[in-house]
Amino acid sequence: MKRKGNKPYPWICIDNFLPESIVRAAARSYDVMDDDGWVKYGKEGDGQIQYCNHLGRTNIPSAALMVLDYISINFNPDTEFGFDTESFPDTEYYGGGMMLTPNRNNEGGHLGFHVDATTHGKHDNWKREYSAILCLSEEYDSSFDLEIRDDEGNSEMIPYKFNQLNVFKCSESSWHGLPEITKGLDRKTLGVMYWSRIPDKDIDNVRVKAKFWNEEKQAA
Repeated sequence: MKRKGNKPYPWICIDNFLPESIVRAAARSYDVMDDDGWVKYGKEGDGQIQYCNHLGRTNIPSAALMVLDYISINFNPDTEFGFDTESFPDTEYYGGGMMLTPNRNNEGGHLGFHVDATTHGKHDNWKREYSAILCLSEEYDSSFDLEIRDDEGNSEMIPYKFNQLNVFKCSESSWHGLPEITKGLDRKTLGVMYWSRIPDKDIDNVRVKAKFWNEEKQAA
């Protein structure tokens, strides 16, 4: 089953994206992931506590890497949304790949409302176009659901569901985030980010860091 919408900005949810056994094997990869492969975003009291893989594909266990590569090869967001961004996936999965919002050990994992950086951390001339996120956790709490909103605060809840691929279009107003996870569960996802090339004349006008809702509204 596929659902899509355009408010507050374009999004798609695709149920039963892969055979369940393959997704479960990818989820088990989190148990064997080398600790050195994680980077922690945020700290107590600020906008987020989340972990992402930062060493690239060479550090991702094979079961998870197979799923990421499948998404990269077989899912074309331009075709799904009907846009013509000439986007391409980052198959090194820098800043994406394996992602974890932790609370199994009361880490207080959460993701403050934010808009991701415009550019890629290793390629200044890449512009972020889409985020494709596959849900891996079979244990569920409603706080896993992703809220997306625009600059005016118009919002939509994107449900978290095992083996569902959630995709949204990225822009300067593609705000998204989670409340704090309260049920002692880890929210596991695999993420593939799609990019386009920035013309040389526009490189000086890009944003290299995420921006957070609370900070933006306080400054307004």
